[in-house]
Amino acid sequence: MKILHLICYFNDKLDYQENRLIKLQKKNGHDVCLITSDRFYPFKNYENTYYKTLGKRKIGTKRYNYFGAKIIRKKTYFEFVGRAQCFFFNFFEIIKFSPDVIHIHNCGIYNFLSSFIYALIFKKKIFIDCHQDKQNTYENFFNKFHYFLWKNIYVIFKKKISLFLPINELSKKYLIDFYDVNINKIKISPLGFEKYNRNSHKFKNNVSEKLIINKKLNEWLIVNSGKQNDKKKINALIELIKILNKKNFSCKLLLIGNASSEYDKTLEYKIRTTNLNLGQNKIVRIDFQKKERLRKFLELADIAIWPGIPSITIQEAIYANNIVLLPKDSASSNLITSEYLFFNKDLNQVANNIIKIFSNTNLILRIRNKNKKILNNLEWLNINKDLEKYYVGH
Repeated sequence: MKILHLICYFNDKLDYQENRLIKLQKKNGHDVCLITSDRFYPFKNYENTYYKTLGKRKIGTKRYNYFGAKIIRKKTYFEFVGRAQCFFFNFFEIIKFSPDVIHIHNCGIYNFLSSFIYALIFKKKIFIDCHQDKQNTYENFFNKFHYFLWKNIYVIFKKKISLFLPINELSKKYLIDFYDVNINKIKISPLGFEKYNRNSHKFKNNVSEKLIINKKLNEWLIVNSGKQNDKKKINALIELIKILNKKNFSCKLLLIGNASSEYDKTLEYKIRTTNLNLGQNKIVRIDFQKKERLRKFLELADIAIWPGIPSITIQEAIYANNIVLLPKDSASSNLITSEYLFFNKDLNQVANNIIKIFSNTNLILRIRNKNKKILNNLEWLNINKDLEKYYVGH
């Protein structure tokens, strides 16, 4: 099968959905191609957050292999950073590759209208995934017009669109509410994790790792990974650490990621004052970590918490045997396996719930057993297997 992926931005060194799928599909013997722009995603404050990991954002046009899959980077003629959309010619590359299936990453992408025309002329299948939900969108005049326009576009091409592929129930609801997508045209294709040999990692003996590894006896390690900004509600997490330690629940917080220079100063001040208040360094920050090193830190942790917008690291944290806390309205709240694991504004109650969990061995065991059952459906290998079945059967 010839599978074409279309995405505005492809980040080679990150471990997102598109990275996983094209690797697995190529490994399964398919002819796989991904067409994208000549630049990485316009993350906010890119220089301070992702430059160390990805390098320069604008990397130029080129063609190369990525784990056997063909990557074609096209020149960007116009970019709308606020909506994470960019415009580049791709119609002739689509014709040249002549795919059986076209997988478009994210709905409402104007640049890929040409693929609808291609599918109509050559009678090919289109699949459109969706990562959006009401939490990460906002309403204004432009958005209302955008939804109105795309409702009609999807009606015009409804016979060529085989399936919409939201990543969870909230994204599914978003497709129905904002784009009027028929529920029969929707299949959830979740974000996943990759199995690996756990507890096999060793650290180098450097200063940052010593701060984390040299925990006191009976000190719990809480971890948070990802971009650091107001929407992630890191301040609330730091406040929780203070409350927990005041309640004699000895714990340390590891923050993995980067922030803008402005937010970085705010965060550092909050950490410094909290450590002074507690009389010891209970909060440690390190930069973004590559996948292998991130897993090492997750394996050291006992608890993983995302008080605000979730992260793609959540599934990995569960696999690393962490107890995970998320808000009830989180896009990843379907991964929560106990009423005690909901993060809310009442930080005192959240702290009491954590203490209750870790003072009850049976409760921890029940949560971890439920987590294992959830993970059965979230391995990338199985997610892609289902996706390939959709490609053939719809």
